[in-house]
Amino acid sequence: MSLPLISLMIVIPLIGAIIAFISKTRNQARYAAIIASIIPLLITVKMYFQLDPSKMWVVESYDWIPLAGIKYAVGVDGISMPLILLANIVIPLTILFAFGETKQASKFYGLLLLEQVGVLGVFSSLDFFMFYIFWEVTLIPMYFLISIWGGPRKNYAAIKFFIYTHVASLVMLLGIFSLYFTALAKTGVPSFDIAYLIGMYSGFDPAIKDIIFFALLFGFLVKMPAVPFHTWLPDAHVEAPTAGSVVLAALLLKMGGYGLFRVMLPMLPNTTNTSMIITVIAIIAVVSIVYGAFLALAQKDLKKMVAYSSISHMGYVTLGFVSLVPLSVTGAMYQQFSHGLITCILFMSCGIIQHGAHTRIINDLGGLVKKMPKLTFLMLGGFLASLGLPGMSGFIAEFTILAGAVTTLYVYVLIAVFGGIAVTAAYHLWAIQRAMFGVFNEKLGDVHDMARYEMISMAILLLLVIYFGIKPDLVWDVMHAGANMVLAGANI
Repeated sequence: MSLPLISLMIVIPLIGAIIAFISKTRNQARYAAIIASIIPLLITVKMYFQLDPSKMWVVESYDWIPLAGIKYAVGVDGISMPLILLANIVIPLTILFAFGETKQASKFYGLLLLEQVGVLGVFSSLDFFMFYIFWEVTLIPMYFLISIWGGPRKNYAAIKFFIYTHVASLVMLLGIFSLYFTALAKTGVPSFDIAYLIGMYSGFDPAIKDIIFFALLFGFLVKMPAVPFHTWLPDAHVEAPTAGSVVLAALLLKMGGYGLFRVMLPMLPNTTNTSMIITVIAIIAVVSIVYGAFLALAQKDLKKMVAYSSISHMGYVTLGFVSLVPLSVTGAMYQQFSHGLITCILFMSCGIIQHGAHTRIINDLGGLVKKMPKLTFLMLGGFLASLGLPGMSGFIAEFTILAGAVTTLYVYVLIAVFGGIAVTAAYHLWAIQRAMFGVFNEKLGDVHDMARYEMISMAILLLLVIYFGIKPDLVWDVMHAGANMVLAGANI
């Protein structure tokens, strides 16, 4: 009998979180957290090389509430496995980066482990009921991370984050229940199985189809977030502690993109007016790319600039998804993975600058390379990756999205290229030139470089960004198989 690897991968961080919460010292909490977060990574590596990405590998499926058709069902494939790998890379490195945390350390590390439990559950659930439970689980620890360890407006930001994302998830829940009850009325068989309900969707009455589709789409777009549902994100990022911002940008935003590929992509060809819906989503995508880039360009706060850049970069995910071209869909999945690594470096850099210089206002910085040479090197690498420098993972992701989408969404690709890419390069280069180079601002006082554990965490991330920019096939091949699988299943 084979080990239930996915269940172990989810349960171990949960056990680690409990141990961290009851730990009496900071050292006990942080070492319990790092060990409990690394073990899922080892399990993921083992699964990764056993995976046949062209089909769903169901590890466990048990009846949970048979009367309602609810099962405990988890599995991985080419769509979910790279994001599971991403989560199990990001969480341990985030915990390592935050090794110096002293304020309520046991709660802090426990909440980070709960985030790991939530995102792993979302990415592996094969039952909509479980999917929604894990989706909601991710909100609670992030709310407390912001409200306890956040900045001056932490309560406002935490409540705004919770309201926006919770309301969106409730709309998504209505879409899930509509799928469930409509299928139940047709077959008399209760089931929350994701693949089953998506398969039943094509036979639904046209009057209900688009309502269900847009309810689910709304929940995922708010989570990404896409314009005009984005206003919660900058406040949450600016007020969140560095570790909270890293997990929020690298993992929680990716839950929205995952929903596009897992749920929306196979449903899209079966909507009543597919061409109209594609146009609407493509417009949302390019507006997010261009508007997000211009908003980032206008920011004075370095962390707020990075927050708006995430909106722009996630717009490429939406554009690749709606192109319905295998190359672009794969590129959009790769963008999720790549952006998850890159944005960690960016937000970690902002956190170190805030801690060392006591400000993130770009015009108040300057010349930090003289005091922070290690940070400057790693931060420059992250900024170059984010703007799409060839040889780094961000370039492969955005290039393949645009190269594939140009065949079906030519006008939108042109807008993204000329309205987004140039501005993206501008705000990255302009910000780092003003913040890190030039004459040192003596008013900043005695500024020290980053701690060793912070440097190790960021260096590993940068090496991964470079590695996946030079040799992407380790995750690209898995994603491409997953993209082909879902497109073939949707008859595209």
